[in-house]
Amino acid sequence: MNRGNSFRVALITAVFALALGAASCTSSSTTDTAATGGTPTDTVLTTTAAEHPSAILVQPIHDAQIVPGDDGKDHVEYELLVVNVYFDPVTLTSLTVLDPAGKEIGRITGATLAAATQALLTRTLTPAIDPSAAVAVDVDLAVEPGTAPERVTHRIDYTVTDPKRAVIIDIGDTVVNGPEVAIDRRAPVVIAPPLAGDGWVVSSGCCSPNVHRDTRLAINGDHIGTPETFAIDWVRVRNDRIYDGDGSQNEQHYAFGADILAVADATVVIVQDGEPEQLPDVRLVPEKSTELAGNLVILELEPGVFAAYAHLQPGSITVKVGDKVKVGQHLANLGNSGNSSGPHLHFGLLDQANMFTGRSLPYVLQQFTLVGAVNLETSTGDHLVIAPESRDVTRAYPLHGGILDIPES
Repeated sequence: MNRGNSFRVALITAVFALALGAASCTSSSTTDTAATGGTPTDTVLTTTAAEHPSAILVQPIHDAQIVPGDDGKDHVEYELLVVNVYFDPVTLTSLTVLDPAGKEIGRITGATLAAATQALLTRTLTPAIDPSAAVAVDVDLAVEPGTAPERVTHRIDYTVTDPKRAVIIDIGDTVVNGPEVAIDRRAPVVIAPPLAGDGWVVSSGCCSPNVHRDTRLAINGDHIGTPETFAIDWVRVRNDRIYDGDGSQNEQHYAFGADILAVADATVVIVQDGEPEQLPDVRLVPEKSTELAGNLVILELEPGVFAAYAHLQPGSITVKVGDKVKVGQHLANLGNSGNSSGPHLHFGLLDQANMFTGRSLPYVLQQFTLVGAVNLETSTGDHLVIAPESRDVTRAYPLHGGILDIPES
C-alpha cells in the first residue's frame, strides 16, 4: 500500500518534438573543397567542461508545496518534466534529491521508478521514454516537520538503448545534475472536514501515484497545471465493505446521502445542479465538461482559496451563488453524479474557482481519529484489506488509504 514510504515517484508521458536532423548522426564533417581550394579535412566539434550534450532535458513543472501528513512527516510535493531528446528510448534508473549543501535527502531507483512511469493524463505505465516524448516525475519527499530546505536539486541517472550512438553527439555520461526546485514554505490552509461520522476512507489522496496525483493539464499552452494533487475521493466503510448486498444500487453504498458540510466560513461562488445520478460501476461517457464533476458547489474561503465539492446528489444542494455560509453548514448530500463509478465526494482546495485550470492547494483538517489504513491496491468492494490503528490527529492531511472517524460538529 506504500502509505509509509518516504519517497514516491510517478512518471507521466506526453508528446514532445525532437529537432535533431540526420546531420547530427555523424561525428565529423568535411569542408567544401571547391570553396576552399584545399583537400577535405575533419571538423571536430568539442564541448567545454561546463556544458555537454545529454539525452534528456529536465525542468521543474512548478515550485514544491508542503503538506503535513497524518504520519507526522512534512510531505514535499513537486514535479519534474523529463524530455527525451535522443535517437532511441531512454530509461531513468535513479532520481536522487539533494539539499543545497549536496546532502542526499531522498532517492528512488530500479523497478519502483520504472513501475511509476506514467502517461500524462491516462495513467498508462510507460517505463521507457520514447524519442521525442516526455515524462513528468511526481516527487513525494517526506521529511521531519519544519526541516524542508528552501530549495532542492537533483542527480538523475539514465540509460540509453545503444550507448555507442551517444558518442556520436558527445554524450560523455548518462547523468543530469539538476534542476533546482524552490520550495513554497507557506503554511497549508486549515479547514474543518467536509464530512462527519465514522468510517470515511481517503481514496486517491496525496501522496502516492493515483488518478488525482497524476492528473496533468496543459494550461494556455505555456505551462502544465496540477488541479488534483491534494484532492480526495471520500467513500465510507462498514464491516470491511463499502456497500451492502451487491452494490449495484446507489442506496446500498454506505456513503450515499451523507451530509456535505462547509469546511469554513465562506461565500458560495459556483453552484451546478441538474446532472442525473449514475449507477455504480456504469461509467458515464461525458459529452461536455460540466458532466465530469456532476453536481457541484464551489466556495470562496478567502482570496485565492476555493473549496470544490463534486458528484453531489441532484436536487440536494441547499445554497445558491452569493450565499454566505458558516463552517459546518449543510451544503448538499453525497451522490453519484457526473463521471463517477460509485457514490463518493470529490473534495479539494484550488487557487481559483475552476476545476480544470486551478492549482491544487495543500490543506490540513482540524481534527480526526485515524482508525485504520486500507490497502487500496488489493482491496475490493466485497472485502477491504484493513490494517487497524487508533490515533487522534490534529491539523494534518489524511494520506491516501487512511480510514477516519470524524467528530460531529
